[in-house]
Amino acid sequence: MNPLIAIAVNLLPDLAKRLTGGAKPETTDLVVSVVREVLGTDDPAEARKRIADGDLSAELRVKLAEIDAAAKAQEDAAEQARRQNELDRLRAELDAEAARRDAAFRELSARMGDQQNARETFEGLAKEASPFAWGPVVVSVIVTAGFFITLVFLIRGGFGAAQTDPVVFQVVNIAVGALTAGFATVVSFWLGSSDGSRRKDLSAAQAQTAAAAMQRENAEATRRIVSEQSRQTAELLDKVTRQPPPTAPAQGAAAAASTPAAADPAAKDALQFTRCLETIFRHEGGYVDHPKDPGGATNMGITHKTLAQWRGAPVTREDVRNLTREEAGEIYRANYWNALSCDALPRGVDLVVFDFGVNAGVSRAAKLLQKIVHVEQDGQVGPITVGATKAIAADHIVTAFSDGRMDHYRSLSIWDTFKNGWTRRTNETREAALKMLRT
Repeated sequence: MNPLIAIAVNLLPDLAKRLTGGAKPETTDLVVSVVREVLGTDDPAEARKRIADGDLSAELRVKLAEIDAAAKAQEDAAEQARRQNELDRLRAELDAEAARRDAAFRELSARMGDQQNARETFEGLAKEASPFAWGPVVVSVIVTAGFFITLVFLIRGGFGAAQTDPVVFQVVNIAVGALTAGFATVVSFWLGSSDGSRRKDLSAAQAQTAAAAMQRENAEATRRIVSEQSRQTAELLDKVTRQPPPTAPAQGAAAAASTPAAADPAAKDALQFTRCLETIFRHEGGYVDHPKDPGGATNMGITHKTLAQWRGAPVTREDVRNLTREEAGEIYRANYWNALSCDALPRGVDLVVFDFGVNAGVSRAAKLLQKIVHVEQDGQVGPITVGATKAIAADHIVTAFSDGRMDHYRSLSIWDTFKNGWTRRTNETREAALKMLRT
C-alpha cells in the first residue's frame, strides 16, 4: 500500500472503507494525488512531518472528506438503482401472477357458464314437452348405472384377464376413468354440489387477484417510503452540518475577529489533540502488566494487541515496553481521536470522549455520547452525532458523560479491583474538560 494512503487514512479513518476490498483504482489514485498536492511531497517521512502543520492538516482533511463524500454518493446511487431494479422485478412478477390468475378466473367463469347453459337448455325443452328433454335423463341413468355396475363387478373380482393381459388392463382402466368422470358430471348437473365448490374456487380466485393487486400497491408504497427516507436523511445531514449564519453585523464580526476567544469560548486550535494526549499519557502512565487487566501488557495505554495490529505483526512484551511516545501518539490519533471524530466535537467534550474511548473502546465511547445527545446508538460518530452534540451545552455533556462512564465501570466484574483508579481517572478527566470550557 502506498505510504501516502496510510497518512490519509490516519487523518480521515472513514476513508479506509473506500480504499479496501473492491475499491476503485481511480479512488486510490485520487487520494494519493490529493495528499501529494496538499503536502507538496512524495516522501512519506517528509509528508508525516508536514501533516503536523494545522493549516495543511485542515486543508487535506477537507479534500479527503470531499473524496469520501463523492464515493459515498456513488455507492448510494448504486444502492438506489439496485433497490429500484428489485422493485421493478417484484412488480413484473406480481403483474405476471395477476395475469395468470385473471386467465384462470376467465376459464373458470367459462366452465360455469357452459354448465349453466346446459341446465337452461334442459329446462326449456322440458317446458315445451320436447322428447329431447329426456336426453339428459337417459344419459344420466346410463352413466350412473354403468358406474355402479362396473364398481360392483370390480369388487367381486371381475375382469380377471386384466391381471395378466396389459392391453385388457389399459382398456378397463380407461373405461373406469371415463365412467368416474361421467358420474361426477351427472352429480354436478343434477345436484349442483360441484357448482358450490366451483363458486368457492371463483371466490378464492377473486381474493387472490385482490391480494396480488394489494402486493403491487405495497411494493409501490415501499418504493415511495425508501425515496422519502433518503430525502429526509439528506436534509437532516445538511441541517446538522451547515454552518450557522452570523448573528452579528459586519462591524461586530470585525471586532469579534480581533478577540477570537471572546467570540467563541469553545473554539479549538491545532494543539487541542496534543493537550488531550497529555492527559491520556498522565492517566495511562508507563509499562504495566497486571494479571487481572484484560488488556495484558500495556505501555502508555497501548496494549500489546493494539500495537500488534498497528504494526501488522506479532509483538512481545519487550516491544510493548520499548514503545516510543511518538509512536503511541500516532496510534492514539489514528485509532481513537480520528475514529471518534474528536476534531469536530466541542472542546472539553472531545477530551472525555477520547479518554473513555482509550480506556473502554471506541464503540462504547461513541454509543455513550450518542445516548446522551439522543441519536441512534450505532457506535459511529458522524455528522448527525456531531451536529446533535453541538446543539447541547458542552458542560452538560461532560457531566452526563462522566456519570455514564462510572455506571459502566460499576457494571464490570473487576470493579472492586480497579474502582479507585477508574474513579480518580474519571474525576480528573471531568475536571480537566470543564477547565477547558472555562478558559
